[in-house]
Amino acid sequence: MFATAMLSALLACGPRPSTNPSPDPESTPPDDEEPSTASWLDLTYTTPMGADSPLARLDLYQRPGNDPQPLALLVHGGSWVGGDKSNFDGAAPDFIPWWIERGYTVAAVNFRLASPISQALTVSPKDQASDIAHALAWLHSQADDYGLSTQGTVLVGYSSGAHLVALLGADEAYVEEAGLAEQSIAATISLDVHAYDVPYALSLMVDSEVEDNIPLIEHLFGDTEEDQLSASPIAFAETWVAPAMLVSVGANPDQEGTHGYIVDQTAQHYAAALQTAGHEARTFHDPSETHDSLAIGFGAAGDSVTEQVEEFLSSLEGGS
Repeated sequence: MFATAMLSALLACGPRPSTNPSPDPESTPPDDEEPSTASWLDLTYTTPMGADSPLARLDLYQRPGNDPQPLALLVHGGSWVGGDKSNFDGAAPDFIPWWIERGYTVAAVNFRLASPISQALTVSPKDQASDIAHALAWLHSQADDYGLSTQGTVLVGYSSGAHLVALLGADEAYVEEAGLAEQSIAATISLDVHAYDVPYALSLMVDSEVEDNIPLIEHLFGDTEEDQLSASPIAFAETWVAPAMLVSVGANPDQEGTHGYIVDQTAQHYAAALQTAGHEARTFHDPSETHDSLAIGFGAAGDSVTEQVEEFLSSLEGGS
C-alpha cells in the first residue's frame, strides 16, 4: 500500500479486447499434455457510468473442467492512484496458477484509478469499490458462458486493493447497488494494507517512516473523521461482513513507526472489531516478507503467507 503497484514497469501494454467466450488458442495444449490455462484478456464489464471506461476491463484465467468453478477476483495495488491487473500475471509468477490449481477461475480486474494528489478528487476509493462490485456482477451474469459458479467467490486484494476488497466485504451497499446479494462474496483476503480504519491508521502514521503518505490518504479519504470512516471497513463491523483474512508483512512489527508495526496494528485492530461483532476474522503477520516480496512470492512452495491463506480457505470449506 505504501509503495506504488508492485514492479510498475510490468504494467499492461495496449488492450487486447475480447468479448467472445473463446479462450486464447495458444492456451490449448497438445492432447498428450496436462490441461493448461485458458485465458480471456481485456473483457469489458459495465461500470456504474456505462461501458465506455477504458479501465473497465478484466482478464480471466481458467483450467477448463466439467463443473462450474468458484471465482477468485484479484484486485491490484498502487496506492489507489496507480497499478494494473497485469501485475499479478507479469510480476507474481505463482499467484494466478496457485488459485487455478485449487479449482478456481481467476479474474484480475482493472477499475478507475483514483485522482492523484495534484488533482481535484473526482475518483475516490469508494468509486473504485463500486467499479469492482460491478465487475463482479458482470462475471456472475456471465457464469454460464464461462463455466463459473456464483457461490464461493473470494476477493483477494494486494496493497490498496486489500483495502478495497475489505470494504466490499463489509459494506454491502456496493454489491447491492450492482444487483448482487451480500452473500455473493464468500470471503475476502487482504494482503498488506493499513486503511481498515483510516483515522486510526493516520494516527499511527504520524512521526513514522511513512508519514509522507499522510497527505495522499487525506486527499483520497477526506480530512474529517466522518469522511474517512465512510470508506473504512471498520465502520461497518456491526453489519454483515464476509469472513476476512488480514495479512501484514514487514520487519520489526513491535517497533512503533515502522511499516511492519503499522500494518500489523491496524490489521489486529480491525480483526478485533470484527470478532467482537461475531464475524470470522484472522490475522497473520510475516516479518520476513517485504511489501513487494509478499505478492511476488505468493503461491510458491513453502511460502508462509500462502500456507496461511490455504488454511483459511480450508476452514471455510469445512464450515469451521
